[in-house]
Amino acid sequence: MDRSHARIVGLNHVLVLLLAAGTLISASGCPALLATGIYVWEGGNMAPAECEALKGHRVVVLCKPPASNEYRNAGASRSIAARVSELLVKNVKNIDVVNPREVDKWIDESDWGDFRELAQAVHADMVVHVELESFDLYKGKTLYQGQSDVTVNVYDVKNHNKTVWTGNLGEVLYPVNSGIPAQDKPVQQFEREFVEIIASRVATNFYRHDPNAQFAIDATANR
Repeated sequence: MDRSHARIVGLNHVLVLLLAAGTLISASGCPALLATGIYVWEGGNMAPAECEALKGHRVVVLCKPPASNEYRNAGASRSIAARVSELLVKNVKNIDVVNPREVDKWIDESDWGDFRELAQAVHADMVVHVELESFDLYKGKTLYQGQSDVTVNVYDVKNHNKTVWTGNLGEVLYPVNSGIPAQDKPVQQFEREFVEIIASRVATNFYRHDPNAQFAIDATANR
C-alpha cells in the first residue's frame, strides 16, 4: 500500500469514527455535546469585524506618533503601521495595501501634513489613520510597562474624505497588571512586543478574529 492510499484510508477511518460518535451522542440524548463539537469545529468564539469598509480597496496605513514626542517615537509608529499593513494583507480579502516603504519614503520627504496628500501620492482610496495620543515603554525607571492611547479613523478619500469608521481603543497596556524588570530583556525586544500588541488591537477591527487571543499576554510578557 503506497503512502497516498494509506492517508486516504486513514482519513476515511477518522470520518467513520466522527460519524459514529455523532450518532452515539444524538442517540444518548446529549445534543448539547454534539452542538459543542460543531461549535469547536467551526472555529469557536470568533468575533466579526467592526469595520468591513477596506475590502476591495487600495488602502494605506499611517500611524502618527504623539505630538509631544514625535521624533522619539517615530520608529515605533512606523513599525506599528508596517505590522498593521501585514495583518491586513494576511486577513482581509480583496485588499490592496500600500507597501509601508512607500509610506516611509513619503514621510521622509514631506511633513506629516494632511493624510489626503499621502493618499494621493500613493494612489490609495482608503486611509487607516492610527493616532497615538501617548506612547511609553516604562513604568518608573526600572520597570517596563507599555502604555499608549490609540484612536483609529478610516477615511474614504474618493468620497470627499468621509470618515467611514472611528475606533477609540482607549488605553493599551502591556503587560496589563504589572511591570517587567528592565534587566530581564533589551528595550528593543520589549518595544517590538508592545508594537505587536498595538498593531494587533488595531488590525483585528477589520477582520474576523478570536476576541480572547490577548487575554494571556501578561504570561507571555515575562518570557
